Parts: sequence; structure tokens; C-alpha cells
Amino acid sequence: NIQNLAAATDDEGVISQLRKLAGDDYTDHIFAKRVSILDLLEQFPAIKVPFGTYLEMLPPMRVRQYSISSSPLADSSRISLTYSVLEQPAFSGQGPYYGVASNYLSSLTAGERLHVAVRPSQAFHLPADAENTPIICIAAGSGLAPFRGFVQERATMIAAGKKVAPALLFFGCRSPNTDDLYADEFSKWEALGAVEVRRAYSRAPEASQGCKYVQHRLSHDGDAVMDLWDKGARIYVCGSKHVGTAVETVFRDMFKAAGKKKNGREPTDEASKEWFDKQRNERYLTDVFD
Repeated sequence: NIQNLAAATDDEGVISQLRKLAGDDYTDHIFAKRVSILDLLEQFPAIKVPFGTYLEMLPPMRVRQYSISSSPLADSSRISLTYSVLEQPAFSGQGPYYGVASNYLSSLTAGERLHVAVRPSQAFHLPADAENTPIICIAAGSGLAPFRGFVQERATMIAAGKKVAPALLFFGCRSPNTDDLYADEFSKWEALGAVEVRRAYSRAPEASQGCKYVQHRLSHDGDAVMDLWDKGARIYVCGSKHVGTAVETVFRDMFKAAGKKKNGREPTDEASKEWFDKQRNERYLTDVFD
């Protein structure tokens, strides 16, 4: 596409710059900064392309996937979504970047329609034996979405007279006063016995046992985590790839500490990785995103 843009101008200086961007400079100046065709057209107004040609250059939009943040057991006729509206400086350095899907969703008003499809998860759901299988949920930001549905379902089960095993929810956000999502709901569900929430506030760690991020709170409360793990708990992680990696590191460290306590020596990195890989998709389930 950059070569096509170069062919759409008579400005030799612009042609030279575009050829460099299409060659050696592509990775650092185009790919890493996520520069779009529109960015280049704005940067180089000497490029003249018909609107139809511009549209042909645009990549197809990928499907956006969001976790449903409500339980069909509570209301089978309605679902809710929890998402972050993306608005930040563009990686290209050229003005702001607005997330296409999130800003579109936030602009909708009651009564408007959109095309969606529901794709059931094969593994990322509550255990079938809710009475005897504890759960540990770990999320940051809008990664809380599926766990609101999980806990809402557990609360509905309790209200119907059913018993559920213990549940811990570790949640990371900025502060209690800005983005502690669904705090009132979770407070009611805690009182009901559906969950125990342990938070990490990145901008108010003094309000969360000195823990800044969710992985820090997870490590801080390691004894409670390992106690439920030994009782057969399933672990669910939802958040960014960074959160997923950080939480994995904490669990591998917990495995090493438990091994040292039991056998007098710490397992190797290879042993901890082998152990962790065995848990994937069985007792350790993830839903991570960019």
C-alpha cells in the first residue's frame, strides 16, 4: 500500500520518504507505531488517491469479542457487557486514537440495534460441581467482566437455597473512587457469601494492604490462594497479556515456595514450567487480550 501511495504523487521528496518507509524503516516507523493509511495521507497531503482506492487499501475489520458480564440464571432474556472505551494518544504520534468498537458501543442509545453473535466458551465457565469446587478469579480493569457474571450466578444459586464452594476474587484497578467496578453489587454478594473480594489499587495501595497491582495482592494473599488450590480450586484469569504473564509468574513462584517447604529444596524453573503447563485448560484458565 505504501508503494501505491508513492505512485499517487509527483512530489519526488514524498516519493523518496515513502519508499524508505516501505523498506528499511517499515518496522520501526510504520509497524511499531501502528501508522495507518489515513495517517500517511494526512502526513503527506501531496498524495492524491481516489476515495474508492483508499477504501480498497483499508484492512478488513477484525471481529471484536467481549465477555458477557451477566448470568443467564439471573435473567435469561438480557445480557450485559463491560468494556473500556479506548481513547488515548496514537502510537503514531499523530493526534488521539479512538477504539472503533468501544466508542461505537458507547455511542449507542436505548432502542438501537446491532449485529452480534454469541460464542459459548468451551472451558472458561463455572465448574459443573459448584458446591465442591472452589474458584479463584483474577482480573484487572474491564477483565472483571466474566467474573461479574460468575458471582451473579453464584448469588442466584445461593438465593435459591443451593450451596457453593468458597470463591476468591482478586481485582486490580486505579482507586476506590474512580474505577472500582460494580463495588456496590460485589459488596452485597460478599454479604451473601457468594464471593470474597480482595482488591489492589494502583493509585491508592495504602487502601489495599500496600498492594499496587493485582499480582501483588495475589502474592500477598498466597496462603489463602494455596489453601483453596489444595482443596481443588479452579483458577480463572482475565485481563491484558501483561496481567496474564504477571499472574503466571506469581503462581509459578508459589509452586516453588510450596515445593521448598515440602521437600526442603526449591523446584527448578523447568519443573515449575512443567507443573504450570499441566494446569492449563484444566484448573488454570485464561481469557487475555491485547
